[in-house]
Amino acid sequence: MQSIPSFDNKYLKIVKTLAVSFGVTYIPVFIVRQLLCYVYFSYKGFLFEDPKKPSLKTKIWGIFRKFLSFVSPPQLESCDRLLPRMPVPKLEDTVEKYLQSIEHTMNKDEYNIVKEQAEQFLKEEGPRIQRYTKLYSLLVDNYVTPFWVKYAYLYGRSPLLINSSVGHGDLFEDAPATWAYRAAHIVYIEYMSHLAIDKQQYKPLGEGLVCSRHYQNMYAVTRIPGEEIDYRDDYGISKYVIVAFEGRLYRIDMCDENNMLYSIDDLSKIFYELLNRGLTPIEDARGKIPALTHDKRDQWARNRKKFFLENETNKKALAEIEAAVIFISLDKEDYGHDSQKPEKLSHFLLNMLTGDGTNRWVDKSLNYVISQNARAGGTTEHSIADGAEFDHILENFVFLDTEYLEYPPIEEQKQIEKIDESDKNKLKLSRELEFDVNDEMASEIDRCYEAHLKQKDDLDLASLIFTEFGKGLIKKCGVSPDAFIQMAIQLANYRDQGKFVLTYEPASVRFFRDSRTETLRTVSQYSVNFVYAMFNENATRQEKIDALKKAAVNHVNRNKEIMLGGGIDRHLFVLYVMSKGMGVSSQFLGHL
Repeated sequence: MQSIPSFDNKYLKIVKTLAVSFGVTYIPVFIVRQLLCYVYFSYKGFLFEDPKKPSLKTKIWGIFRKFLSFVSPPQLESCDRLLPRMPVPKLEDTVEKYLQSIEHTMNKDEYNIVKEQAEQFLKEEGPRIQRYTKLYSLLVDNYVTPFWVKYAYLYGRSPLLINSSVGHGDLFEDAPATWAYRAAHIVYIEYMSHLAIDKQQYKPLGEGLVCSRHYQNMYAVTRIPGEEIDYRDDYGISKYVIVAFEGRLYRIDMCDENNMLYSIDDLSKIFYELLNRGLTPIEDARGKIPALTHDKRDQWARNRKKFFLENETNKKALAEIEAAVIFISLDKEDYGHDSQKPEKLSHFLLNMLTGDGTNRWVDKSLNYVISQNARAGGTTEHSIADGAEFDHILENFVFLDTEYLEYPPIEEQKQIEKIDESDKNKLKLSRELEFDVNDEMASEIDRCYEAHLKQKDDLDLASLIFTEFGKGLIKKCGVSPDAFIQMAIQLANYRDQGKFVLTYEPASVRFFRDSRTETLRTVSQYSVNFVYAMFNENATRQEKIDALKKAAVNHVNRNKEIMLGGGIDRHLFVLYVMSKGMGVSSQFLGHL
């Protein structure tokens, strides 16, 4: 008993000091964080006001916003933990909105069956599943995202290209650059972007009001295939890129021996040396190894294990590929641009979306293709992020590529990129990756390559270069450009098909923590009225205009509703996942 200290004045003073210190430091910080989260970051009244005539509350909020931005400018992800959690909508509201969205896409008998199932769902299993969903939402940052990433993306077994990955392209004009200098420009900008995200130096959109968590997935991230489900590996800061050229894969380091980033001029020399080695192109299966990644995910997982993980040479090469910042392909094809020939643009965009079966390592978060005439594009793996992040990254790239880092004249570029012996001694030149390809592996490569070409041939893509008017004129007419396009799609589809169909438009819910996207269902009573008005010979021009404006206003308001967490599809999706986990059978959820 003597070893147990007695609580005399000395120990009481220590306890009191600790308690006071905790109260003085932690509690005020906790209160400030809660106020920021549930007052400042939760206020969205400005969405429903005229920007030219804001309310007093919005004015006060705006002043506070400017004050915070001045006192403590937000970093890329510094405000993410202060964003509110996405709310779980009322069950009755979600079901009602769902029924409204499908009413015009099916006949009365089909609709009545679904309506009966919905009513039964609200009376029986629905409330129970909703309670578990609400409880789950209190335990995670976002009640949708973990399930969405897992089941909508990582559980998918189809090939990623065409079915999931997102295509992208640069400006509709030829870059004023040589092949090597353009490649150097691109890898330099993307590597700077990689570093900026890691250092939180990327300027956040909305000054911290929207979620920026998924930017960290853009570089040096690889989706690893599994037989049942994939997973993502984040390799942190990587210092090299992988380049495909004429059937070979190379590693190009971004930094010198002293860990200093190479300049664009130095990188152009490295690329020039690679492009002019004069090696014979590999045209058999050994030159198409990336085709293996184009396969179904379960089959690719088995081949990855058999041909890479169980072979030391291939395992080493695979490790380098998967840890690279990005994957780049130098293509000899000329993707020229001609504003009078949209078929050229269609050809370019089709190839950026699908690749040729050999010029993508599909698992990589970001793939770039750089053509012989310096056009650039590629694909982005979709499980890592969504259009908002992709657009921001590419807009930043375009700005730096065209406005900030100017290209020297072509003749000067040709002089800069030439490499002599002294350059070869000081620069780390590209290093070819070694592979051990046996007959069985070659057979699988050829199978994957042919299967992808078949899928590519089955895809139609056509582009239209429309220059008669743009969003400026649409706004002058008092209509949202986005809503205008969506109503045009409804009209065109009805004109072609003679019926209304479920139409998906991605909507943003980035005001909430760890958020992804939501579905904005375009078909509504207002959109239907607009389409019918356009086909009504007795309707006046003004009646058609009024119908369009009403449909557009409804579409915009619905989008704002979704931005505040009032979406339909993700809520129903989570309810469905919950029902499966709980072992609850539901006719209504099974119909979705």
